[in-house]
Amino acid sequence: MISLLVVNYRSCALAAEAIRSARAASLTPLQVVVVDNSCDEREAAALRRHCDVLIASPVNRGYAGAINDGRRRCDGEVIVVSNPDVIYGERAIETLAGTLAGRITVAGPALYWDESFRWILPPSDRHAGLGEVDRILASRSDTWWRARDRRRIRQRLAFWSAAGPLHVRAISGAVMAIRADAFDRAGGFDERFTLYFEENDFLRRIDERGESIAYVPAAHCQHLYNQSASQESAKAGALYAESEAKYFAKWNGPLAARFLGKLRRPPGEHPAVPLRGALEVPAGHFVEISPDSSFQVAAGYFPDGAGRLDLPPAAWDAFHGDRLYLRTIERSTARVGTTYVRYKS
Repeated sequence: MISLLVVNYRSCALAAEAIRSARAASLTPLQVVVVDNSCDEREAAALRRHCDVLIASPVNRGYAGAINDGRRRCDGEVIVVSNPDVIYGERAIETLAGTLAGRITVAGPALYWDESFRWILPPSDRHAGLGEVDRILASRSDTWWRARDRRRIRQRLAFWSAAGPLHVRAISGAVMAIRADAFDRAGGFDERFTLYFEENDFLRRIDERGESIAYVPAAHCQHLYNQSASQESAKAGALYAESEAKYFAKWNGPLAARFLGKLRRPPGEHPAVPLRGALEVPAGHFVEISPDSSFQVAAGYFPDGAGRLDLPPAAWDAFHGDRLYLRTIERSTARVGTTYVRYKS
């Protein structure tokens, strides 16, 4: 049996659609467990008919706490932990579950921004200490940023070009297929992380045990990204910073965490040309899109050839920011062309 464990926070319509898509795309009957952190009976009532088990938390337990609560009601040998803002592609769940064999105990799908599965989301960062130092140095030196940017482009390109499962150190917490016995051996999720970094911490503990994490490009899901957290946008930044500090203190020590915190600063703005229409994409190029001009994280689009490209309207409407940055990149050399900015309004 496979258990689908969905954590909901004031996103019942999205959660219901995630469950519908998972059932429709799966040949295997699913046990659906929903943990509702909304503390709102209307949310729980809207979800009750869509699931096999509903846990209506009397207080917001956070993502980690909700996963731990839900796991106790999961009967499957495989647990697919899911955000509510996910649409499952055909047989995605079976494909992930089928990858869990031998030392592979956790697997994640290819995540896409759009329903056509063309705009592929970036690989996840492990957020190790040395990687954070690299990012900090890039925020303080244009020369370092350019070298790091070229290196990360090549890493993303290799990730996006994978034809089969890849051993990785991190995957997105939006969808994670986890063997139930591995979940229990790792001790579940650390509830000190209310929101953000809980999956990074869990996956590092999986990795520390010598077990493997797989990225499975044959499993496709659409991820609308951060729909629940965006409802608490005033708190999201503070929650991220709090969880980040806890994460680095846990894995690098409190002194290192404080040192990194003092060095860290917001990324600078890089030049961008306003884009008011479609983007012209030369032959042999692909496109990256990012919410920030430094392209710290970026989604990719691989056109069939040269032509004009516009953003998918549904995905653009679901995005909560006010601007997105786009650039074309020559695939053979990773050479970056002009960077553009597209405003939402």
